Amino acid sequence: MQVAESVGRKYARQYPALDASDIASEITTQVLGEWRHIEAKLDKAAEYGRSEYEVLHFLLSQRAGVYCGKQHYAYMMNTATAVYTPREVRALLKEAYYNPDAYTTPSKDRDHGVGVESQSIWVNLADLQAAMERVSDKTHDVILAAFGPEDLGLAEPDRRRVSDAIAAVTRELNRHTNSGRATHEGPGARRAMTNSAAQAITRNQESIA
Repeated sequence: MQVAESVGRKYARQYPALDASDIASEITTQVLGEWRHIEAKLDKAAEYGRSEYEVLHFLLSQRAGVYCGKQHYAYMMNTATAVYTPREVRALLKEAYYNPDAYTTPSKDRDHGVGVESQSIWVNLADLQAAMERVSDKTHDVILAAFGPEDLGLAEPDRRRVSDAIAAVTRELNRHTNSGRATHEGPGARRAMTNSAAQAITRNQESIA
């Protein structure tokens, strides 16, 4: 139960729509239902060079990943409510947000988004832009340094700062997509890209043309 609770808390941070206790309960039920198989794996922990705790944590994490993935997308399909995860937002920032080609006007309604990867999501980049406009300057600058055009010459921030920045964007993206668009002209309002970033993207577009 302690290992399941630990795994539940970990995956609840990755999947905002799911509750840690529900995740822990589900994977506990799964493991108890196949305990003979699990126990055999634990008996071989020393052969793997791992402790029994590490092996059990790994096995529970495997099941949590499958369960959370299914529940996450089922929730969005059944409620018509988008809930993005930090992993998805990282992929969007890396593959789409600073990519000029991602902003090409689509020809059909079903193309109104950007495919990140085959097992990921589709997202309206306007939502991501709106979220980026509402985060702090510090968060924006970390995102730009981590995922922006290379020719800006910005020093790459450490992984912890990037993870924290992605978490902030994820919270804002979920808040925005689930509350509807709203204008924001007060303190903290800003553009999603600096002039230098916009110029770099413009240069990229010109080179493509």
